[in-house]
Order: sequence, then structure tokens, then C-alpha cells
Amino acid sequence: MRTSQAVNAVGSIPKSIDGPCAWLGADLAQKSDWIVHWTPEQVAELERAAEHFASTGLALENITPASFPLHNLEPFIQGQLQELLHGRGFVMLRGLPIANWSIEKAATIYMGIGRHMGSLRSSNGKGHLLGHVRDQGAKVEAGARFYQTNKKLDYHTDSADIVGLLCLQKAKQGGESFIASSMAVYNELVRRRPDLIPAMFTPYPTDRRGEVPEGRDPWFEIPIFNWYHGELSCVYLRHYIEEAQRRFPNAPRLTKEQVEVMDLIDAILQEPGFALQMAFEPGDIQLLHNHQILHSRNDFENWPEPERHRHLLRLWIAPPSGRPLPDYFASRWGNTTPGDRGGIIVPGTKLSVELSI
Repeated sequence: MRTSQAVNAVGSIPKSIDGPCAWLGADLAQKSDWIVHWTPEQVAELERAAEHFASTGLALENITPASFPLHNLEPFIQGQLQELLHGRGFVMLRGLPIANWSIEKAATIYMGIGRHMGSLRSSNGKGHLLGHVRDQGAKVEAGARFYQTNKKLDYHTDSADIVGLLCLQKAKQGGESFIASSMAVYNELVRRRPDLIPAMFTPYPTDRRGEVPEGRDPWFEIPIFNWYHGELSCVYLRHYIEEAQRRFPNAPRLTKEQVEVMDLIDAILQEPGFALQMAFEPGDIQLLHNHQILHSRNDFENWPEPERHRHLLRLWIAPPSGRPLPDYFASRWGNTTPGDRGGIIVPGTKLSVELSI
């Protein structure tokens, strides 16, 4: 990542972000090199690794690179990780023949791939290392998280370095994924409203949605943009920021400038050509680097048959080669140690893998 420097009220931060991470959707929509197709030989190696893992008798939560060996595929997976951490920040891996696999086999191969990138993190307070993104009829206003509904998701980031989604079933209609470069968003913010730079780098109280680690407040505080060790990282969850204002009178109040930052972020993301739209097909794995990618989803309509409902499996991954992060992240991520950070741990959490919901 190349940067130009500017000194202002919050110290030395980048005036702009250049390089492959600062992309526009309209440009990438004309290309297809962000879609990587598995070869038959690669699929065969994945299936052999799944058979080996099954022979060990280990529980899925204990999967390791050694128990899911990928000797030939290891350089390929590390290449995808480099693209995530130092390139565009996302990749779509296409062509897994999941129609031929049981959900256990699909989960084993998916988690095995993720485990070769880093440690797997709990994506909810129940300790689930494998998340189910599926409409469960839950209501956000009743405290549910958006992935449990069929509603449109606003642009946001997750609480891990990398988020992965494996598509098992797609919706009857809708459910398209939208992603955008938060680095390109930052460039536009600075270009249009340089007076808001200080507000971009001040903490925003954010609702934990009831998933509260021991000794912590029911909200955490973190800036939307964080500049640390030469890297710009973005954290954005507007709905939960606003919920913290509504639910917790003791949470610090947002300033007018902080609200203006969020308003402008949302306006930029809706401008034609800024985001990249992609539709999931069964067998697709989408991987995103949360520090430089914002993601959202359209609302969707399911097929009448429950077994055909839209169903994605989610992984949160912490690679040991992840970037340094400032102390702000520890309030949500537990700590900032690369390879051992992110995820949601609350009192009583026990790490597990649930293959059904």
C-alpha cells in the first residue's frame, strides 16, 4: 500500500491511499481476474485432505493444517492470502462441487482451507467457528444479528481480519453481494471534506448486541479509520453505532462531525460505479479483508421448500501474517496479536462447530 502523507490535527495520516486496494467497482466489473476457478486436480487434493481428516477422528473444531494436508495447494492458498492482505483485499474462489458432498464434507474442506490461512475465530457469543448465514425468521429490532434474517444489510465490516462465505444454496431471488474498497471511500472523504478528517479518527461507541466479554461495557469504542504502522484500517457498523446511542445513555454522544462522516460514507457507497456487485453460485467461496473492504447484501426471497433456502457458511480467520493493529481493536477483538485476535468470546463461550441450525 502506497500513501501520500499529510500532517493535521490527528497527526501524520495518509492524504490518500494508492495501489490495488483502492479500487472502484466500475473498473473491476469489466474484469474477471478476481474470480479464481478451482482445477480438477485441486478439487481432488481437497477431497483427499477431507478423507484424511475424517480418518483422524478429530472434531471439526480441532482441524489443523497437519490434519488437513494440502502439500501441492499450499502455495496457491498462500497466494490468495497475499491478494487478500496486500492486493485488492478480496477474492472469489469458484467451482467446488458441493452438490456431490455432504454438509460435513463441505464444512471440512471449507474449514481446512481457512485453517491454512490462519486460526478460526468464533463469530458469535455461542462460540461457533462455522457460522450459518440463513434466514431464521429473527427480528433485528429484537436483538438478532442481520445474518439471521432475509433483510438487506448495510455496508459494514466484521470483527476479524478475514471473513469467508461459502455458498451452499442461493436464494430464489435477490441476496446479491456488494463490496466496496474502504480505501477508495477514504480517498473520497478526504477529497470532499478534509475538515472531517479528525472526526474519522475519533472513537465511535458501537453496540455489542448483547455479546459482552467479561468486564466490558455493552458497547465498544473504535474509530472508523485507524492509521497504524503505515496501514489504514476501516471499521464501520453504522446501525450498531446508532443503537449504542439509543440504548446506552452512558455511551459517549456522537458529535455533529461524526454523524456527517457516516452520512458521507453512506452517500459515497450508493454512488453508481463505486461498489462491485457479485452473485453467489453454489460452491463459491468469497473471501474479504475486513480492514480494507466494506460489504453488504440485498434482501432476498427464499424458495418455498426449506431445503432450498439460501444458505451460506461463514468463517472468521486470523492469519499470523496479519497487519499490526492499534490498541483500540482489543476492546472488540480481545487482543491485537496477529493470528490470535478477533472473534467474539463472552463468559461461558465454548468453541464448537454446528453443522445445522
